[in-house]
Amino acid sequence: MFKINRPSLVFVVPIFTFILYLCLMSAEFVYERSESQAEALSQTQARIEQHLIRMKYIVESALAIQDTGRIEQEISLAATDLDVMVFTVLYQEGEIRFANHLVWRGSQANYVIDGYEPSIHSKTIKADTPTIQFNPARLSIQAYYPIDNITALEKDQGNIIYLEYDVSPLLSEVKEARFQSAIRSWGVSLLCLAIFLFLLHFYLIRPLRLMAKQAKKASYIVKNNGSFPKWKASPVNVVFSELEAIRNHLINFSDKLERSEKQLRDSQQRWLFAIEVSRNGIWDWNFATGEVFLSDRWKEMLGYSEDELASELSTWENLLHPEDKKDALLTLNQYLNNELDEFESVHRLRHKLGHYIWVLDRGMIVEWDDKGKATRMIGTHADVTSDMRNKQVLLHQAKHDLLTDLPNRSSLLDALYSLNESKQKVSAGLFLIDLDNFKMINDALGHHYGDRLLIQVAARLSSFFATNSLIVRLSADEFVVLAKNLPQDKNSAKRKIHALASQVRQIIGRSFHINNQTFSVSASVGACFIDSQIEIEPELLLKQADVAMHQVKERGRDGYLLYSAEMEEVAQHSLFIESELRGAIAANQLSLVYQPIVDFRGQVVCVEALLRWSHPQMGNIPPSTFIPLAEGSGLIEELGEWILLEACGFINKLHAKGVQLDAVAINVSARQFNQGVFAENLLRVIEGLGVKANSIELELTEYALLSNLDVVKQAMDKLSLAGISIAIDDFGTGYSSLSYLQSIPLSRLKLDATFVSKIDVNESSNAIVKAIIDMAHGLNLKVVAEGVETQAQYDFLLQHGCDSFQGYLFSRPLKEADLVNYIESVAVNGPIAVS
Repeated sequence: MFKINRPSLVFVVPIFTFILYLCLMSAEFVYERSESQAEALSQTQARIEQHLIRMKYIVESALAIQDTGRIEQEISLAATDLDVMVFTVLYQEGEIRFANHLVWRGSQANYVIDGYEPSIHSKTIKADTPTIQFNPARLSIQAYYPIDNITALEKDQGNIIYLEYDVSPLLSEVKEARFQSAIRSWGVSLLCLAIFLFLLHFYLIRPLRLMAKQAKKASYIVKNNGSFPKWKASPVNVVFSELEAIRNHLINFSDKLERSEKQLRDSQQRWLFAIEVSRNGIWDWNFATGEVFLSDRWKEMLGYSEDELASELSTWENLLHPEDKKDALLTLNQYLNNELDEFESVHRLRHKLGHYIWVLDRGMIVEWDDKGKATRMIGTHADVTSDMRNKQVLLHQAKHDLLTDLPNRSSLLDALYSLNESKQKVSAGLFLIDLDNFKMINDALGHHYGDRLLIQVAARLSSFFATNSLIVRLSADEFVVLAKNLPQDKNSAKRKIHALASQVRQIIGRSFHINNQTFSVSASVGACFIDSQIEIEPELLLKQADVAMHQVKERGRDGYLLYSAEMEEVAQHSLFIESELRGAIAANQLSLVYQPIVDFRGQVVCVEALLRWSHPQMGNIPPSTFIPLAEGSGLIEELGEWILLEACGFINKLHAKGVQLDAVAINVSARQFNQGVFAENLLRVIEGLGVKANSIELELTEYALLSNLDVVKQAMDKLSLAGISIAIDDFGTGYSSLSYLQSIPLSRLKLDATFVSKIDVNESSNAIVKAIIDMAHGLNLKVVAEGVETQAQYDFLLQHGCDSFQGYLFSRPLKEADLVNYIESVAVNGPIAVS
């Protein structure tokens, strides 16, 4: 129940009286002002009517003798009154015959006179009765006064005098006079009202207020069980008999309170020491009557006052948490049946505000009847919420990730063990989700942005999956989803796993917005199918999902695979390749080859540096095998530095031999480029080696643009300003929005070989290639076609304006010496014959 604070008479009576006074005085003012204005208007109308009677006589006399000058003279004389707005003599049809404004003469009244009403004119002529009325809209008196027929002329029949008189000054004057009168009247009445209110307060409200304070004090003493010093009501002087009766009742009550005060203190003395010392709640249960005494402290723990809870056992039972009620009552019954030596229970009770607090409830039987049957039990309640909360927090922290508050690896293993131990037939799917190039975002933008990104990923996964799924943060950028209750049919369950994996990639692939910046990331998802009929250790299930996820990484990221037994062999092979790759640089197993890029004339304008690995036992290992492994393990940065140094040395050799090329194209991984210091390090290296910046072209995949585009653009601007050109490799296979083409400084787009290989396959393939070329030219970018292998492909590309070409039709990748010979051969023998 909510306590309502009621207003005091000290404020209500004066405010109500003053409001009533204002209403009455305002109503009187409005009424008297209206009456005064009505009287003034009536007098003015009478005066105007007298003037019109005289004017009628003058007009009729003047018309009878055709003395129009006299009429004009009278109208001009009347117009000297500044309040006369219009004074005219009109024909029956409304034509102005005479007027106080000469320019109106001969005009139609309804065109030149505001406020004139032809309908009233016509009505007045027909009735042959004057019409004099007040127009509140114009604050004027309008008069239509008919003139008797004087001559035999038809035009003189039905003439009328029209007069409009301005009464706004008169009304303002009356209003001002009434206002001044009201001010004087209000001043006198306000003084009388103040005197009345003072007397009312002194003889009625003040005595009531004093007695109310005494009654409140007495009530407070009763509420606090006489804890205040001895008190007795003081007499209050009153005038009215009703007030005297109230005063006498208050004095009698104070006498009774004084007599019962000592008894009340004595009856509760036994509880005071225990309550003050222990700060525990006390309860006293009488088995015979069923009554339960609950101390104030007991109720205070739960947010209640002393009179808000009933003194019965059901009060305690109703406040018990539903999950704890069964155990608490069972413990109590076991103690009462002598099955336990003492009653002690830790359970939750509902607070008045709705939440639950933990209490330690202890009790013992203190009285028995003649037959040895227990009749009374006393106990205590101690608030142990803080202790329980600390235990729960520690348990929660042990099972949850601190950043995202998702369950951690320990919780996942518990859930997987529970699936193994379940006696029911259960199918489930385990998804291991790794954010691609998350380390790149952390290094480029800082850990704060990385943490915010992880929190948003956790939120998306939690909001998508139903309650029968477990979302886990396994490590820095790895999440696990355990989807339970999949279809019992194995094939149906696997189809469901495929669908869920696709949806996971979609929800992570949507852009993230952090601090007004937009990020795009992708995910590599590995999954495994869990069949409860086949008992597999949880750690092995995790390993299976991890194997599938790393297979996705090796295939280029941003994909999904379901674990199969064959993947184990692939994983072992990949592990061996990665291990061998770590020593490949020191063992001089790596080398660069260069593939020419020719223009439409067949002249070599550029070469692309390509990495090759010759293993002593395994032979030549293709880049498609070891580059993804290098990306995933961090070796790509070391390889990138080695490639840059080798390519710069090759450029210096070409210059020494006098071989001129536009540039040497060097591939840069997304992870390497998105390091915050990449641009500075690159410029420092080429300056130290004496390589001109415009002799280098960097080739980036669209994947490098998936992180913060603003940071990427800053690095590109710095490189472009130094003279280094930038090309987008494998264009058309990435995942970025094409809007980046307008905002970053690019020089060329390299059309991916998959598009070139489908030229002339169908009209759609041709249309895609043509559209990419047209779009690039529209953005002032050159186009290089990769993988040109047939004359038909070359002819099509040449016909549609492709700028440069690269592929086996012109040359395979060549070693340094072979490339120099190739360039010199072209220079001596002319362009390569491609027709």
